[in-house]
Amino acid sequence: MPETGGDGANEPPRTLAEKLSRLREARAPEGGRPPSWDALAKQIADATGVAVSGAYLWELGTGKPGTNVTLKHLKAFSEFFGRRVSYFVDDEVAFEDDAQAQLALLEQLRRLGVKQIRLQNMEGDAGPEAVTDLLGRLQTLDILRDTDVRDIALQVTRLTAEQREALGSLASKPSLLDALPRTIGLLEAATGLTDEQITSATWALGQPDAFQALQDEGVLKIARQCHELLPSSRDAVLSMIAQLGRLESGKA
Repeated sequence: MPETGGDGANEPPRTLAEKLSRLREARAPEGGRPPSWDALAKQIADATGVAVSGAYLWELGTGKPGTNVTLKHLKAFSEFFGRRVSYFVDDEVAFEDDAQAQLALLEQLRRLGVKQIRLQNMEGDAGPEAVTDLLGRLQTLDILRDTDVRDIALQVTRLTAEQREALGSLASKPSLLDALPRTIGLLEAATGLTDEQITSATWALGQPDAFQALQDEGVLKIARQCHELLPSSRDAVLSMIAQLGRLESGKA
């Protein structure tokens, strides 16, 4: 059977095998084992009227190569497990359904007055790691109550590990996020710069006087014209500016 424990338990199931395995494990009684594939197949057949053999369900649940699922059986799984048919073929729908189901559980725990889960109240094989994992899930579900956070979470699941790491680096800097709406154009433009141009731009970012000067349309227009000049011509312009400055100060 596909691995669903450990770190993978915190990840939304993606394949049909993972989804069926997760749903099967969720039907295990407290402190007990999940139903066998044969027993589960019989339960599905009895509840939906659709014939399902234990061997066929085992092949689907273990991801055996070459095993194809039919629409008839997907509809039976949908009816039996209380999930949309699209849950079994669409990762995003699966994430939404799992989140909604667990949020409903969290609400039920709250209505029952469950405020804290203590280690000494856990029986069986539950150790500190299991308790910590459960508390972490409840905290995550609480966060997912925010629809904006849930929408972002759905998008994050589709990122690569490298993209998630980069996003985490950005999200950990509130000042950068605050400035992002105004600087996004600058960041996009920087993608086409050479290393030398990026170095120059970085230097300019640290010069408040330069930015203030560029607020003047006349200065900005001439600066853009200087950009088109040869280095020798730029030096001539700088020399002229210096000369004018000396004349105005009476030092010529």
